[in-house]
Amino acid sequence: MKSLLVFLLSIAVFGSLNAQSDKNVEDHQVQLGFPIPAILYEKGIGNNTTLSVETLAGLEIRNAEYGVYPIVRGQYRYYYNMKRRLEKKKNISGNSGNYLGGLLLYQDGNSLLGNLNKASIFAVGPVYGMQRTYRGGFFYRLETGLAYFEDDAFIKGSGIALILAARIGWVLGRKRK
Repeated sequence: MKSLLVFLLSIAVFGSLNAQSDKNVEDHQVQLGFPIPAILYEKGIGNNTTLSVETLAGLEIRNAEYGVYPIVRGQYRYYYNMKRRLEKKKNISGNSGNYLGGLLLYQDGNSLLGNLNKASIFAVGPVYGMQRTYRGGFFYRLETGLAYFEDDAFIKGSGIALILAARIGWVLGRKRK
């Protein structure tokens, strides 16, 4: 886990040298998310497609115990409305658009802080989301979908669950104007 964090931080430093191409999506993008601390690296791999890796901290409080857990999310995104946004003279900077994608999520059950340990969680599934980035670098992202979960802590095994996610934060580095 520590090596993954070092890798993502090095990407954050070098990712601010954000070269542009003829793609509709950013070549590289680093985001810092709040209020739950998160760092996301998104790499443009096609005209309208990206791959992203996000690390964040999850918090659980149960009775008098608490735990802060590391979570890693990987995602493939296809931004399907970039051409239409450009035709309407709307912003696509910072990958501002709507997307369909696939999500992989892993949450370790060993807490980084606190005294509450639990089983690890693994999830995979399709998602629909929207992301908007503004001139100052502020962004928000909303996401929903269904995921197949394996989790011994809450649902005692595996099953299908609804994904609801929201994130606000700042994009680091230069973006399209």
